[in-house]
Amino acid sequence: MRKTIIYLVLCIALTSCARGCQSIDKEFQTTDRGYEIVMYSGGDTVFYDKVKTIINSEENSDGIYYYKNDTLIEVSGDYIIKSVK
Repeated sequence: MRKTIIYLVLCIALTSCARGCQSIDKEFQTTDRGYEIVMYSGGDTVFYDKVKTIINSEENSDGIYYYKNDTLIEVSGDYIIKSVK
């Protein structure tokens, strides 16, 4: 009985940790990856970019940000991000 309780507590702790790590991974990417970013306004494409970089979520916003060469690019609003190789 005691082993079962210890096992159950251990499983709950590890599951919580895994969820926390997934949450951090979604907020902050740590490696470069290829992306196509398309932003829309009124159904029309107003911005398109194809990059291989790290994209991060904007805190308390619906946007993202990334660096292209030495330029900070921030995207907010209706956009689609597609991961490409």
